[in-house]
Amino acid sequence: MGNPDFPSNIIPKILSRLPVKSLCRFRCVSKSWRSLIADPDFVKMHLNKAIENENIFNKRRRLIFTDPSIRILYSLNLDEFLMPTNLHCICSELPNFYVFLLFHSNGLLLCLLHNGGFYLVNPATRESKKLAKKPIVKKAYYSSGVGFGFDHCSGDYKVVMLSYLEVGIMFNVYTLKTGSWGIIQRRYPYKCDRMQKGILLNGALHWLLMDRVGVEHRSSVIISFNLAEENVREIPLPIASIHTRDYIVGAFRDFLCVIHRAADGGMHNEFWIMKEYGMRESWTKIRIPILYSALRHSGFWKKSHDLLVFRDRLFLCNSNGPRFRNLSISRLPRVKEVGIYLESLVSLNNNVD
Repeated sequence: MGNPDFPSNIIPKILSRLPVKSLCRFRCVSKSWRSLIADPDFVKMHLNKAIENENIFNKRRRLIFTDPSIRILYSLNLDEFLMPTNLHCICSELPNFYVFLLFHSNGLLLCLLHNGGFYLVNPATRESKKLAKKPIVKKAYYSSGVGFGFDHCSGDYKVVMLSYLEVGIMFNVYTLKTGSWGIIQRRYPYKCDRMQKGILLNGALHWLLMDRVGVEHRSSVIISFNLAEENVREIPLPIASIHTRDYIVGAFRDFLCVIHRAADGGMHNEFWIMKEYGMRESWTKIRIPILYSALRHSGFWKKSHDLLVFRDRLFLCNSNGPRFRNLSISRLPRVKEVGIYLESLVSLNNNVD
């Protein structure tokens, strides 16, 4: 294949810098290239190249979102100035159902459809997989939390479901390598009164729950579910008066944050971020120059800008000053579910490594 004087170990290094779309075409070059591009070690090298190189990372990172009808899934490269030609529909591999929840981790998306079914999707390769049904938990009132992330210790993707029982909460964990669910038998003394997204940060999923230990004076608590160890710890809150009805836990860049939500009926211009993970003293109040009733971070940022979601609109915030820019995507002035993903070659056929 090619010039015999050309070092063979250079080819994977060159290909690892290329976008997924190009590599999908290059699989037709030869059997050896097809084998190389599908090799788990090369897939890992290709993903790590984007993580290690800022320029490659920015080229492969894409915004993922649904329209207000939550029937169509789109992706967009914001680094290319929001040109209409960069808007791609990526839902063709999914059934024609409502898409309620979106999670992203290491190139894969987890989607929850209106019929209760979970799908893992690689938008770059258009590969999708329906997850096995979660086992029925006896005496469970309802499922009240879900999260998705990559366990770097085992090299596996995990979906975590939180179920509420009379005696507390319990966890079910789906692993991509096994293609099945497992149950963690331990019960934890917390309560959740609404469905929540688990916020992925520092290798753990986070939820804001009610502490059932003090029944008369229930307080709120952030719990952290470690994906590698599959155990739970508590994260201190910035103030004692936070209630799950009025706040949500989220991520602002690489920081855990606590934000007001519309349930309390008020308008706000501040939220909290935890600058040192797990340290109560590091909670810092952040003020913004405009009021909001519902706010979340999209997960997309650059050195001096953050893409924020105010209810159903996108705003680009300049962190160096009080400047906001309303981003109206061509044909889609309003959005619903919003997140990001990093284009990758990761396969859904249990060959993660």
